[in-house]
Formats: sequence, structure tokens, C-alpha cells
Amino acid sequence: MNTMEITKVVGGLSGALLVLLLLKMGAEAYYFPGAEHEEQGYTIAVADEGPVEEVEAVPFSEVLAAADAGAGGRVFNKCKACHSVDAGVAKVGPSLFGVVGRAHGAEEFGYTDAIANIPGTWTPEALNEFLTKPSDYAPGTAMSFAGLPKEKDRANLIAFLSTLQ
Repeated sequence: MNTMEITKVVGGLSGALLVLLLLKMGAEAYYFPGAEHEEQGYTIAVADEGPVEEVEAVPFSEVLAAADAGAGGRVFNKCKACHSVDAGVAKVGPSLFGVVGRAHGAEEFGYTDAIANIPGTWTPEALNEFLTKPSDYAPGTAMSFAGLPKEKDRANLIAFLSTLQ
């Protein structure tokens, strides 16, 4: 390949990029005319209804007291692919039989250090926090479950797990 052929290839690529750049600029001018000077959207006037009342958060203990263990059994269907409720029978994750009140990492299972080194026990409050988003409660945990966003689902599941003693 000589110098003239290299020059032709570089010139052709530069020309193609120039054409694409001009097409992009033309499309932006056509579809968004004056967009850099105007705000997009519409303003909707809303009547002021006064101050907004703040809703008090209900303590988790009250939500748990009203929880339904039967509904928690249905929520457990999301967990049973990795966990069992039979004593000592582990799957991908540990058995959840007797988990409420059990020390973190107490069962014979290959826990990650993220779970095994947490002090304390699995109280209903700790389970609630863990089930909200496991990776936030125990960074580095091997549990890839995203969590249960609804507090009622978490309370029902914990009520169900509390029956497994």
C-alpha cells in the first residue's frame, strides 16, 4: 500500500464522518428547533390546597402484629427456589426452619463473611431490614435476591417464618 492509497482511505473515512455529522446536525435542527433556548413541556396551574399533612409511619411491630402467616406462605414462594423450610435441609441457601431468633450464620451452611460476621440474631426487625434489600443490609452477601419492597409482604413472610419453630 503506497502513500496515495493511504491518503484516499483517510480522506474517504473523513468524508463519511463529515456527512454523518452534517446529517445529525440537520436532524437535530429539524426535530428540535430552538431547543437550546426553550424549555420543553407545559406548565399546568394547580390550585393550592394548603399544607400537606404528614403521615406518621406505623412501627414495624404493629405491622407484624397484624400480619397474616398464610399470606406469608404465599410470599415464601419467591424464596423456595433457594431455601427450604425443613430442618437442616439446605438448598442453594440455608434452611429457614427456626430462622427467627437464630444467630446470624449459626446453621451449618457456607455463609459468606458478610452474613457470618454480623453480630446478633435474626429478630423480626433484623429480618425486615434484611428482606428490604439484602445487599444493603449485608454488603458482599451471596444472596442475589433484590428484596421485598412492600412492608406488608415482609411482615407476612416473617409471620410465616415465625411459625416454623
